Amino acid sequence: MSNELKTKAQIVAVGAGRMGRGIGHIFAFGGYPVTLLDVKQRSAADFEKLEKTARSEIRTNLELLASMDVLKNEQIDKAMKLITVAPLSDAANVLAAAGAVIEGVPETLEAKESALKLIGEYTQSNVAVLSTTSSMLVIVLQDFIAHPERFLNAHFLNPAFLIPLVEISPGSKTEEKVVDEVFALLEGIGKIPVRCAATPGYIIPRLQSLVMSEACRMVDEGVATAEEIDKAITCGFGPRYTTMGLLEFIDYGGLDTHFYASHRLAKNLNSPAHAPPPSVDKMMARGDRGMHAGQGYYHFKDRDIEKYQQEKLSAFVTMFNQLGHIPKPGV
Repeated sequence: MSNELKTKAQIVAVGAGRMGRGIGHIFAFGGYPVTLLDVKQRSAADFEKLEKTARSEIRTNLELLASMDVLKNEQIDKAMKLITVAPLSDAANVLAAAGAVIEGVPETLEAKESALKLIGEYTQSNVAVLSTTSSMLVIVLQDFIAHPERFLNAHFLNPAFLIPLVEISPGSKTEEKVVDEVFALLEGIGKIPVRCAATPGYIIPRLQSLVMSEACRMVDEGVATAEEIDKAITCGFGPRYTTMGLLEFIDYGGLDTHFYASHRLAKNLNSPAHAPPPSVDKMMARGDRGMHAGQGYYHFKDRDIEKYQQEKLSAFVTMFNQLGHIPKPGV
């Protein structure tokens, strides 16, 4: 990890909109000085209005967390003192002083290209540059920036100040040490980074698109009302996968269960998309059928299965108890 990041040097969020403000919140809360760099030409009055709005939004979010005992009220002022909003005219000085740069401009190729060229012009060559795009691949965007070896995508999920996950997608030119640097930076402020290839949809948007489309389809088909589907999601599907990942759940219940149920569902719905990929057929043939077979997507042969099951059950109980969904005894 670079010396700049070890000493909590300036984080520059390029773009002072919703994403930039979320980034400002999380890094200032983590103790980093942050500058939100506006990338639009504005009059002095319009910039003053933007600055006031941005700071007000960040303070409101911090106050919300304080009201829930996540932080103390005095920490709000400390965090706010670390945040600066700068106009485009200050771009050269702001970017030259950056220890890390995070681009968060609107999701258009033109906006990304303009912002990345600006960043490349003034940012030091040893500084990591992250793009928060949710729809554009790093292998496309890296052509817009000087020193692409220091560039990668970092997809923050909204609201960025609350959701811990950040999807990290390096490009073909990204140096491995930069990936390590970014992971350390994010983990240092309590984020949970995961690495994924430069493919459309990353991890979460790709899964989310399928689930959302299927939910819409079920309403269209009269399977259930929107209210009933959402109740099923919030009381069943969502909490289940908060404590256990999808692939882990396949292993836990048995890959053979997933294999037979999915093939049957694909046939009955006449939907090839519901069938498992050929790799699952190969795992079945090898006998890699999950937890009770000792091997599935995860390796279980050296694991204390009983302890693992108890830990998962305990996590379920804790979460459902907090949600108020644990059944009340009638005895």
